[in-house]
Amino acid sequence: MTRPMPLLDLTFLLLDRPESPANVGALLLLDPPAGRRASAAADRIARAYRAAQPTPPFDSVPDLSVRALPRWRPAGRIDLRRHVLRGTLEPPGDVVELCRHVARLHEPLLDRSRPLFEVHIIDGLASGQVAVYLKSHHAYWDGRYALGRVFGEMARRPGPVAAPFFAGSGEPAPSAHAARPMPDLSGGLKSLLTQVSAFGELLTTLSSRTRGLATGGPRPGNRPFAGPHTRFNEPVGAERSFACFRLPIGEMRRIARAAGGTLNDVALAVVDAGVERVLAARGERPREPLVAMCPVSVRPPGDVEPTTKATSLFVPLARPRAGAAARLGQIVANTRAAKGEFEALSREAALDYAMLAFGLWFASNKLGFGAVTRPVINFAVSNIGAVEGERYVGECRLAAAYPASMVADPTGLNVTVLSVDGHMDFGIVANAAVLQDAFELAHACEAAFLQLSRATRRATAARPAPAGRKARPKRTPASAS
Repeated sequence: MTRPMPLLDLTFLLLDRPESPANVGALLLLDPPAGRRASAAADRIARAYRAAQPTPPFDSVPDLSVRALPRWRPAGRIDLRRHVLRGTLEPPGDVVELCRHVARLHEPLLDRSRPLFEVHIIDGLASGQVAVYLKSHHAYWDGRYALGRVFGEMARRPGPVAAPFFAGSGEPAPSAHAARPMPDLSGGLKSLLTQVSAFGELLTTLSSRTRGLATGGPRPGNRPFAGPHTRFNEPVGAERSFACFRLPIGEMRRIARAAGGTLNDVALAVVDAGVERVLAARGERPREPLVAMCPVSVRPPGDVEPTTKATSLFVPLARPRAGAAARLGQIVANTRAAKGEFEALSREAALDYAMLAFGLWFASNKLGFGAVTRPVINFAVSNIGAVEGERYVGECRLAAAYPASMVADPTGLNVTVLSVDGHMDFGIVANAAVLQDAFELAHACEAAFLQLSRATRRATAARPAPAGRKARPKRTPASAS
């Protein structure tokens, strides 16, 4: 049956162009069991996936015809040999070559005449692992839904290959996918009033920020349009660069506690410092704090509807040239203020906030003001969540999972993270026209993390011990005098 298409899903389809495909996915690394060749394990996974039966939303295609409102309709017969593809990595088979291969796979648009997903199962890695690259359209899901759909379907112990994400059972009850009645006039009016309210809140925030800049004291909280123009705000081309790295969760938690922040704050500080290093190496160090878009899920507990339900924080980051500890402290304060501001919004207004902000940017750009207005954001950083416990694809153990998200104007840089096996896995997708090798940023982030780790350890060691009762001086025994 057909089902209506939510506005945000339609937005991702409208953004879908050769230079900015709305492709999202992940690169999974799997450890085959001892003695099992990677090629044999990869073949087994491919056979099982091709024998699966797609379930909603992966059995549907978009219908944007003018005869009806945008909707999802059944795709009919699906040839999984065109969706599940088998490949072998060229020598030397290292992680750099694998990421270059994934970048090439991530670039093309998905064929809208077929369900919008692909699975590439790859052997030939020098590590002896199997790589599985998942690619889907952002209109199908957001990061939180994808987390449950991809990893929730995986087995917790080795055995037969379980149903893949596109054929899983992690769907709501069938009635949730039945055709829904169109909203009545009162519902449409309520939605319109909500959007007007959110628009007013956004304009208030922007005008407050403008007044604050004029008086030298910017208002804390979300600050779209506050960052400088950088190379990552240049027009996005069709080519991508992709890189990955991972950081230990235990040390990230220690750093977060030392600063009174969160894991997300640590990730933001690492990426902020890494981006500044990359720009400084080109003589382009910014003079003002950069602004990161941080998607935030607004799904209520138990909601597994296949669509995007997220809003975005617009977080001003640290002042350029800030020391590692000071950088983290500034980001902790800024994210706290941004979250506090969003807590005052309704769920509907929060959903509209990001769309309105980007709508204002798009309108100003189309009207020819792009050369004089600031970009709404400088880059995006998103935390999908964590995979708890071990996961297996057949007999192969999940070792790492690096997200691969989309980039589109006004930013050519997206860093998405996912926690697996005691590490936070970072996936970097960049506009290759301005960053040909995303590993340059990955290495800069790793160096920034080491610096932050050392700085917080020094700061912790330098803190005075908690005040307590003074110990009485011990009396020296007469025999020892």
